[in-house]
Amino acid sequence: MAACLIYIGWRRRPPPQATSHAKLVLKPVSRAKLVVVVDNNPHGDLRAAWGLSIYVEAGHARLLFDAGPDPQVLRGNMKLLGISAEALDFIVISHEHGDHVGGLPAIAEVNPGLTVYVPKGMSSSTGEWIRSLGLKVVEVGGPTTICDGIAVTGPLYGPPYEQALIIHVEDLGLIVVTGCSHPGIERVLEYVHNITGLPIYAVIGGFHLVGASEARLADVANTLKRLGVKEVYPIHCSGEEARKYLSEALGPVYRGGHVGTTLELGAP
Repeated sequence: MAACLIYIGWRRRPPPQATSHAKLVLKPVSRAKLVVVVDNNPHGDLRAAWGLSIYVEAGHARLLFDAGPDPQVLRGNMKLLGISAEALDFIVISHEHGDHVGGLPAIAEVNPGLTVYVPKGMSSSTGEWIRSLGLKVVEVGGPTTICDGIAVTGPLYGPPYEQALIIHVEDLGLIVVTGCSHPGIERVLEYVHNITGLPIYAVIGGFHLVGASEARLADVANTLKRLGVKEVYPIHCSGEEARKYLSEALGPVYRGGHVGTTLELGAP
């Protein structure tokens, strides 16, 4: 707890300087915590909304991956979950769709000047809107280490251009966080594995499988098995049929997920 309080006191330090690598170099952190703040799969008293936002603590960093569709939903769920927008060090945006950026005003109003990492190729109008909120926009053009334990893939084309978040947890491997997986969840995971050379332990986020054929779902399940992924959390745009299929195909590896789902991985 003492370390946590000290860290909050330091939150005004300059944002981390991202470093790009052809082959991603990513030091591990001892633990990571992820909380689904916004999702369309309901749970308890938290508000469900079509969109995605995931809070991440990894090493000394606190960040938000995507911001959901609406400031009120994001603000209310963060309050219920005990998450401080003022304590965030930076934001990562997967792609420019409204259900992933619409909640940003809730962060800007209490943490002005915060750095937002967006994929290169995002529309100039979306970038200008984010800047108009008083946030700093940094475009990511390729695989990029943001700080110890945390990186982004940089843009993969769907359309639209989209990036995934990568977290390296010591003795476990990688946690991959996806927004909508417009480029294809199989492609995203293969890409992460190729640029890091590290095993993927868990994947959470939107898989973009609504209306997918059984053959496509089988391909996704086979990719997850081949890569040895140990925990799978398909939420947001994954689709109920896909969730059911993956649950049956993956057995205990499938973990489901909803607003409020919390992952705590690594050393206590």
